[in-house]
Amino acid sequence: MTVLEADNPAMLKQLAIDAYIWGIPLVQTRMYLELAERLELPFNQLFGTPELCTPQSLVPLPNVDTLYGIGWLDLTTQPQLLSVPEAHDRYYLVQLNDAYLNSFSYIGRRTTGTAPGLFAICGPGWEGDLPEGAIRVDAPTNHVLVITRVMVVDRDDLAEALRVQQGLSLTGLSDFPRITNPNRPIDDAFDNFPISQPARLGARYFDELCAGLLENPPPEEDGPFLEELTALGIRPGAKPSQSGDGELVDLLDQAASEANAIIHGRAGWLIDTRDVNGWQVSYGITQRIEDPLDRAVVAKLGPGCLVPQEGLYFSLRQGPDGELLSGDKSYVLIFPPGQTPPVDAFWSLTMYGDDWSLVENPIDRYAISNRTPGLRYEDDGSLILHIQHERPASGTSNWLPCPPPGSPPFHLFMRTYQPRAELSDGRYEMPPLQLGDSAR
Repeated sequence: MTVLEADNPAMLKQLAIDAYIWGIPLVQTRMYLELAERLELPFNQLFGTPELCTPQSLVPLPNVDTLYGIGWLDLTTQPQLLSVPEAHDRYYLVQLNDAYLNSFSYIGRRTTGTAPGLFAICGPGWEGDLPEGAIRVDAPTNHVLVITRVMVVDRDDLAEALRVQQGLSLTGLSDFPRITNPNRPIDDAFDNFPISQPARLGARYFDELCAGLLENPPPEEDGPFLEELTALGIRPGAKPSQSGDGELVDLLDQAASEANAIIHGRAGWLIDTRDVNGWQVSYGITQRIEDPLDRAVVAKLGPGCLVPQEGLYFSLRQGPDGELLSGDKSYVLIFPPGQTPPVDAFWSLTMYGDDWSLVENPIDRYAISNRTPGLRYEDDGSLILHIQHERPASGTSNWLPCPPPGSPPFHLFMRTYQPRAELSDGRYEMPPLQLGDSAR
């Protein structure tokens, strides 16, 4: 008797869809780990991008405000000790993500300050003595993705930013205090996280899910759901696509396709997406996202989404005339006196082309921020940013160049780091973009 003869096929298919959605972060973690192995990136080693992004960078939505870094931890045998250097109040972040892509810990300026420190990242259930002064961080899974960010103002600031980045290092507990794995350079850290296509695996997706369950067991509260999945042959280490039950394999194939459509058809941008004067912003990221569909929607964009208290991003595709942003027009973004984004670190407005890459321009400025040298405020304290192709009559101090007329539409992206409460909870509203003749 096959599984489908023994149970309700419609109910089993829905269960398979639920399993696919629930498992997306775990399967993507396995896919990222397989890529890291092919690229010969070892565990327990941090890699940092030593250069600022340019229009030639391959990663979508490249960030010119921070130097990125990555690393994979394997905590199976022992904790890893993370050393952080003196950062002299510079913004930096070490974001720790478990195998389910939950950001379970933030180490950096907002949470732990910028003084030198030592953090012991321990796997599930590890017990033992740690070096004096080490701060224990308990990881929910043995595999941990580390994403690092270090603020950089411009090329003149790059050397000091690199000093901080290179000061982030790892060593196994048994090797401490000797630093065995100093930070190593890598080109475009986020190239290691391409947009994955797990639905192409079909029924084999569920084999990957089973392998992930064996390597990184989920929280105890998910136990009842996992027990239900045994009706589909989904259990740690199993390979349901090789069960020999043709009807079950067909059902799993169909479920993968339908679940993928549900994830990609979900309206909105991430979670709790709101329209704020034309800007799209998501306030719903949490350290552990409870809803499986929400978690899958976030995971499909790759790792690294931040809680609003750490970073909040605003996206704009349409102008005040309802049309896509175009180099045929000029725009202004006007912040009234005292109304620039309230942050404890910095804000930055970046220009992207229709392919999500940085836009070539004559002054090599890809973003403008509260740290931009020479930024000019009006006599009343207001700030006017000029977004246009031609050099403004007022000069280049407040100019963010856009593509030339006739180019495909462009995209604006506002990043805010360490937003204050009135920004992270939605009380502060980003001002609307205006057409250029609105400037005073």
